[in-house]
Amino acid sequence: MTNVYDEQDYPYAVRHWTHPTQLGALSQLMGRPAAPFQDCRVLEIGAGDGVNLASMAIGAPRAEFIGVDLSERAVAAGRELTTAAGVANLRLVCGDLRDFAGEPQSFDYIIAHGVYAWAPKIVQDAVMALCGRLLSPRGVAMISYNALPGCRLRQGLRDMLLSAVAGIAEPERKIAAARATASFYAEQWSASDNAFRKALALEARDFLGRPDGLIFHDELGEIYDPQLFSTVVAAARAHGLDYLCDNDPSLVGHALWESELWSQSLPLTGGDQIAYEQALDFVETRFFRRSLFCRAGAPLERRFAPERLSGLYLEAPLEPFLDASVAAGEFAFKTAGKGEVSTRDQAFGVAMRRLGEAYPRALAIDEIAAEPAARSALLRLFAGNMARLATEPFPVGRQPGEKPFANPLARAQARLGLGSVTTYRHSQVALEGDDTRRFLDLLDGTRTIDDLTRAMSGEAEESRTRAQVEAALATFAMWGLTRA
Repeated sequence: MTNVYDEQDYPYAVRHWTHPTQLGALSQLMGRPAAPFQDCRVLEIGAGDGVNLASMAIGAPRAEFIGVDLSERAVAAGRELTTAAGVANLRLVCGDLRDFAGEPQSFDYIIAHGVYAWAPKIVQDAVMALCGRLLSPRGVAMISYNALPGCRLRQGLRDMLLSAVAGIAEPERKIAAARATASFYAEQWSASDNAFRKALALEARDFLGRPDGLIFHDELGEIYDPQLFSTVVAAARAHGLDYLCDNDPSLVGHALWESELWSQSLPLTGGDQIAYEQALDFVETRFFRRSLFCRAGAPLERRFAPERLSGLYLEAPLEPFLDASVAAGEFAFKTAGKGEVSTRDQAFGVAMRRLGEAYPRALAIDEIAAEPAARSALLRLFAGNMARLATEPFPVGRQPGEKPFANPLARAQARLGLGSVTTYRHSQVALEGDDTRRFLDLLDGTRTIDDLTRAMSGEAEESRTRAQVEAALATFAMWGLTRA
């Protein structure tokens, strides 16, 4: 059995927002405590080579993970990688999701990323039916899709690209022709004062920055079916599912706190959350959604409640400003995206300082914020994409330990010569050079820093090599490549 995904590789990746610890945290915020990560069952539809699931499986050896994908090539590559990494609690299945059998209500988390809007209606129905049949009573299903109205613009560019590549069968030539076409039109549109052309120019330039695999499968694929949010919610309801919230932090914020737009839109929405979020998509011309669903029946309480943060964890790369520009009594921090956040609230400021000092380790919200106002402010860090929220912390810290132990999946990826490797934080980092990959592979928990220095020194002075080893270990620890 072969298909288009066997002709051209798709750039499978670890996506931090698919991790059950985040999905479970969002479910808890909405009044639906989810299954604990360490003892859950996870199904990923369209899992590809399974790297996303493998990264999860490394962190929860008692849990069970199953990935389904049509591509024999991707599944074979995934099996090779997981065998090399010693991942025993992940099974990759090559086959059609419509043929996948499973016990009813047996999966606590179901992930379908990059499938729904790129599949025919019969497969879309099968995704919803599978979620409706297999999702457990405490389960969370995440379904991502290209959204309307934003993707109307993308469809316009797609029409032009498909016209340009018509009759070209070879993937490499098709991608090259599409890139050349997008580059030509971007140049023409950029010179115009017309707002629509300028918007198309931005979309074309964004297109040019995507990997070849994404261009071939997503933008030039046979099926491209962007969805209205309300249409997807209706399809889910037909299979016994309720909309929980979106897995976009900014949309989580709109669910938790009433905004000015909520009040302004009441004549149109009548205060209904689904109608409001659909109106929000129109206002913001949304391009993409990662909608979360749960089993229908139990009540949902979407507005912020401080007590629902109990038991949850937050991590945030916050760096304090230490110069004279910070006024007395003010707490000011730089964020990962070169943003800034400041406050005069003592409880919130101290909590942010502790988060920054602990990073990359997550801290229990119960330990750093007791007051409702401070808890609300911390959660707004997540809503502003300045922090990550989870039901449990990842096993990372600033120090790599006496005998550093790196993520087994990352070490297997290094041995296979891959350019990026997976961290314990469910993210990916790029590695440059064979020496760096060889060094990472040495971190199997059996070697001290002295041992590592001797292994890497070669002809170099050991004192200089030791400094390099210690610097590399500090970097790896901050990335989350090593266990604390």
